[in-house]
Amino acid sequence: MKRKLVFLILVSMLLVGCAGYERKMIAPKVYVGGGNTVAVLFLDNFTSDYAVSHEVEQEIIRVLSQYYRVISPEESEWALVRLGLLRGQSPNRDTAIRLGQMLGVDAIIMGEVSGYFAPVTQGQAVPTRESYNAKGVKGYDWEISQNTKAMVSFTGRVMDTRGGNVIHRIRAEGEASTDSRKTIGWFPDGEKPGFWQTPAPHNNDVAYVKQSAIRNAVSQFTQDLMPTYEWYKVEK
Repeated sequence: MKRKLVFLILVSMLLVGCAGYERKMIAPKVYVGGGNTVAVLFLDNFTSDYAVSHEVEQEIIRVLSQYYRVISPEESEWALVRLGLLRGQSPNRDTAIRLGQMLGVDAIIMGEVSGYFAPVTQGQAVPTRESYNAKGVKGYDWEISQNTKAMVSFTGRVMDTRGGNVIHRIRAEGEASTDSRKTIGWFPDGEKPGFWQTPAPHNNDVAYVKQSAIRNAVSQFTQDLMPTYEWYKVEK
């Protein structure tokens, strides 16, 4: 076994000495213009959560900023006001071209958040570990589980500011969930927690799974807008 391991190490060293690997960037599938400058205008919110559209916008900006120059939301808002566009009014072809000239961007992004759900499901209390109290009475430690899930869906559009055409449109859906457990306490054999001993469901995990679901949805939307990378071998 040791001889085989030594042999594999020697082979690996020879391969490393003969060739190396470099990472090559592959351009995005959707071309937004030579300047690679974009503006995220707005996402309308058709859900009961007033903050979710802003959170999706911020995540889109964060992801796209890794490759594009994304102008600030304040600049986008200034241009919309100058053109008399209210939030929720999608620009037409001519307006998109004017926005591109005013902001100096190659593309504008808008859309609407159509769905957000965060159900919390509590399981049944169950015994987990047998133990004895100070008097030698047999009993069990009880705990209860909870599943917190979040689902986010939005439609995003990218308009080219040279011709005013929609060059990318997709309905993105993201989902995430997490499980948690909470200890209820110790109960003698034959007894179990009652209604008053059982903790109520909590929302402590909602913010975390919500952000995870948003990241998953935004990843779908930006997939064709972002470059990909491949490793290739370079002979030395």
